[in-house]
Amino acid sequence: MGRLRKAEAEAIAALEQAVLSGTPGEAARLCGNFGTSIFTAHILGLAGHFRGLDMVKVLVENGASFRLGATGKDAVRALIPRVLDNELATYLPDFFILFLLKYPERTLQYILTEYLDELMERQENPLQPVSGEELTAVAEYLCDNAQKACFCPGDLLYYAILTDDTDMTAAIKRKGVTLSDEKCKMLTEGGGGGQWFMYCDLISMVKDGDFVRIMTTLIDEINAAGQTGDALSAPPDKKLHFTEWFCDINRKRFFSPELLPFFLEHFNQSKMNKTKLMKRMIQDDNAACLAVAASAGWLRTPRKRDEMIQYAMDSQKQECTAYLLEYKNRTADFAAEADKAEKKLMRELNADPNSPSQLKKNWSFQKKRDGTLMITGYKGRSTVLSIPEQIGEDKVTEIDDWALSHAAPRIKEPTREFRKTITKITVPGSVEVIGRSAFRGLISLQELVIQPGVKKMGENAFTDCWQLKSVVVPEGVTDLGANAFSCRQYLSELESVVLPSTLDIFSVQRKRFPPAPHLFCNCPKLTVRIPPMPKAIAYCKEEQLKYECYDIGEVRK
Repeated sequence: MGRLRKAEAEAIAALEQAVLSGTPGEAARLCGNFGTSIFTAHILGLAGHFRGLDMVKVLVENGASFRLGATGKDAVRALIPRVLDNELATYLPDFFILFLLKYPERTLQYILTEYLDELMERQENPLQPVSGEELTAVAEYLCDNAQKACFCPGDLLYYAILTDDTDMTAAIKRKGVTLSDEKCKMLTEGGGGGQWFMYCDLISMVKDGDFVRIMTTLIDEINAAGQTGDALSAPPDKKLHFTEWFCDINRKRFFSPELLPFFLEHFNQSKMNKTKLMKRMIQDDNAACLAVAASAGWLRTPRKRDEMIQYAMDSQKQECTAYLLEYKNRTADFAAEADKAEKKLMRELNADPNSPSQLKKNWSFQKKRDGTLMITGYKGRSTVLSIPEQIGEDKVTEIDDWALSHAAPRIKEPTREFRKTITKITVPGSVEVIGRSAFRGLISLQELVIQPGVKKMGENAFTDCWQLKSVVVPEGVTDLGANAFSCRQYLSELESVVLPSTLDIFSVQRKRFPPAPHLFCNCPKLTVRIPPMPKAIAYCKEEQLKYECYDIGEVRK
């Protein structure tokens, strides 16, 4: 039985059998012998489901509880292996409370049925569940003895509501019970691991005709818990949490024009990807739901409205296109929109391209640990780029791997095509590192200015920039990565490259290994200008490069 000790497994089996087919006295004797040393949560649940109040009282009075304990998971692994094979293991204590429900099949039927069927096969006489009234009496007793039984009444209330057990719900509420803080927090803020997925599954099992009533009851209980102070994380009128998974599992309901208003009123809209949801409505040609979304303000901005109109037209969804165009004609202030667009255009034309606001608009960047910035992308539309020295008060010291490459992973196709049109790049002296493949594949790049300050250029930094004709790698660069100026798709137009005396491959201290990198593959027109250093000359000869030596003193001036 898994990692469960043999003696404990035998004790659990004996107590289980006594509860299911024996007398309360026999169960009391066994439970008294074991005390709290064995796992009894499932036995208490079974006692409530099949034997009723007298058996539950005997067990609780003799130390049985819903406590999971140190060996609880081992016991469950042995009893119900499937539970611990998935995320359901995160709510094991809840699992055994489900036996106290009138309709346990409305919860995790595929696990409960499997477990109960196996249990029934081991019984000589068929077991029948107790009546609903008896289950209610069990629940009331456990509420009164919650601490002793390690029982959470608020969690039973939660499951009673979700399974539409109105008698159980009423009985527990008469005891003054509210939802537990843990459940309120999960329902309004998310989290909870497997419990969140169980909640989504439970909601999916609710009949469509009962959905609004059950969810309204749950919302009322969340607010009641907040008002009593028992659930500080759920103040009155807090919205229910919303995730993409919750939407997927309730797709038919969410995209129903009759039920969508309920979702928008009671669920947290800030967690909804409104663009994605409206596009799904358009894909279904669901103009009625689009109208509900519009009434909730989802099409408030002209930009979003026009984006959805274009998407509907591109998708050839006639009903949604007709609705969106009608909505625009009915609600748009065309004169105001035109005036706003004109003012925006004038601001952009007159804006200082080097102002912090414009730089933040045009450049993507990340802050490094040392407080400086790393450029990660370009969002503007100019084909002549000057990497900024600083953005706001922060200095730019690095260009990230693939930052401006048209071959970068995970970029949109328009961005990829635009990067192929960049003609000039200036790298300022504040930048110390140019990352791997940072400018790779810029097939229109004709002019490259790298100001002194750069120390390292990663491999493939300018690979396949085949229209470049001349490059000066400034003094101070020590590390030039492999294939930095190579071409793979075309023969390069590169005619002149000046290499600095500071390159580590030219240093007299450098060992031959690791080998010097290949920098200029497929550059047939190239003449390399190098310092008159033995290692530099040896490098060019080894790579079969045409070269000229320059005067180091002149270059440094």
